[in-house]
Amino acid sequence: MSINTNDPAENKRTIIAVVLSVVVITIGFWIQGMFFPTTQQSPPVSTPAPAPAPTSQPVPQAPAVVGISVSPAPSLIPAKPAVTMPSDSIAVRTDHVETDLLSAEFSNKGGELVSLKLKKHKEKAGNVDLFVPGTPDVQGFAVAFGSEATQPMREPMKVTKSADGKTIEFTRTLYSTVAGRPDPIPFTYRKIFSFKDGEYLFGMAIKLDNSENAALPLGQGSTAYTLSFGPRIGPSIDSAGQGSDIRKILSFAEGKRKEEKQKNQPWSPAKQPVWTAISGKYFAFVAVPKLDRFETTYVESAPSPTQTTAMSFSRPTISVSSQQDLWYFYFGPITSATLAKYDYPDRNAFKIQDMQLENVLDNTNLLKWLEDFLKLIMNLFYKLVPNYGVSIILLTILVKVAFFPLTKKGSMASARMAELQPKMQELQAKHKNNPQKLNQEMAEFYKKEGYNPMSGCLPLLIQFPLFIAMYNLFNTHFDLRGASFIPGWIPDLSVPESVWNFGGFQVPLLGWTDLRLLPILYVGSQLLYGKFTQMPQTGQSANQMKLMMYGMPIVFFFMLYDVPSGLLVYWIAQNVLTIFQQIIINDYIKAHKAKVAAEKLGKR
Repeated sequence: MSINTNDPAENKRTIIAVVLSVVVITIGFWIQGMFFPTTQQSPPVSTPAPAPAPTSQPVPQAPAVVGISVSPAPSLIPAKPAVTMPSDSIAVRTDHVETDLLSAEFSNKGGELVSLKLKKHKEKAGNVDLFVPGTPDVQGFAVAFGSEATQPMREPMKVTKSADGKTIEFTRTLYSTVAGRPDPIPFTYRKIFSFKDGEYLFGMAIKLDNSENAALPLGQGSTAYTLSFGPRIGPSIDSAGQGSDIRKILSFAEGKRKEEKQKNQPWSPAKQPVWTAISGKYFAFVAVPKLDRFETTYVESAPSPTQTTAMSFSRPTISVSSQQDLWYFYFGPITSATLAKYDYPDRNAFKIQDMQLENVLDNTNLLKWLEDFLKLIMNLFYKLVPNYGVSIILLTILVKVAFFPLTKKGSMASARMAELQPKMQELQAKHKNNPQKLNQEMAEFYKKEGYNPMSGCLPLLIQFPLFIAMYNLFNTHFDLRGASFIPGWIPDLSVPESVWNFGGFQVPLLGWTDLRLLPILYVGSQLLYGKFTQMPQTGQSANQMKLMMYGMPIVFFFMLYDVPSGLLVYWIAQNVLTIFQQIIINDYIKAHKAKVAAEKLGKR
């Protein structure tokens, strides 16, 4: 899996939008004001009695899972798969396991997961299904007795469920071919999944028992079995690509989080990870093998409605009569509240600790502290008015009010620069052939007038970190997913809104599938914003400012057409508030100029 914020095109658009926004705004004001004034630790796992043999009746308690010791890391030499006796006929069936958070569907063909829905998270088709099979032969947690190149064991297995329905066990008798023996060695293969209420994490045990009580020579000197996860994590992607986002492959080894990237595929990480994850924008799949030795293999491809990213875990050769391996898997939202609980045994039903799953979150952002502070304020507004669209607007108002003194100072500096512009142009014309003399004269001129040429840009630079933090917040805040602002128009602030779907038609080159109103409102507000903030210009500077005022909003219209609604609600609110703020500042500047003029007349 690979993490979302968004699809690659959206990610590129939004990054370019941020950079260009800052560059354009900063350069624009500079031109106005300066030149043309304007530790991973294995959780304590108990070792209760072994899992009971499968019967036709439900088992009274969930099967136990225990830790193991294993042999050195495999070299991934393909091994012959175990074979199933043809006479052992079992009907194909599906079974469900339900908790308060998850709805899991299993097939007894290999005991594989085929669907995992999150009951508290929605998408267009209903509950979010984090399990989107890419191709019919790629399911979840397929086991191949050999390397990842070996075909998985997909024979039907017997099914047993615990009394509470939270644990499901799949069982089948298989035979391992051994060199030098005329008959294969029979062994019992069990695959046990354990779920608990209140958890997005579940456990899985793979248990192998040799009925002859002899060493089980499973694997050909390298790999006993390979556990694979091949489906794309949800939410689903439609044929037009809507709903897609980047899936990042993450690994955590030696206390460090790493985003895995590789041109040559498949590939394996240099260090054995404590856990590995496929992370989207809002949800993640995290695999935690509780094995001493294993090898991880990744395969990554571009997002599509079918296959994207896959990973497999190869377990070294088994040479014992009985073996049980334990795994943990997390399928759920990427939030601190749901991930951090697995560091503390008293906060989760599995009583596990030190999983360090919170590192799935990207904590490398230097402005995360500011983003978290803004998120706290926005959530406080949400408690007062339970609508995140209103909360975004209220937060924008609060920020504009808090930074009004800086904005006013910057506008006053630009107005002051406009007053000084004629004299500056005289100096530039007088010393146009002597740059050194011009710089000296300009410095003396600024000193005489008591003006700092940077005073118009500093307020913008100070507000720049806040701009980035608010952009990240409205683009990635989990609670905005599925949050409605205006029912019927903006039902989800985390995705683009639509007033008319083109019904399968895509605009050539642009790829647009819907008519959206927010980008149009954004352009309108941006043009009005430019009208109210533009200072009078002449000559070349006037043409440059017109290009910025009319050209850039149109460019941004195309760049921001498919960004999340929450971002555009913020930008539109920001522009509208700035317009009103500028009206107040302009009135203040006029009054200030009149006062200065009156004082000059009085002195005469």
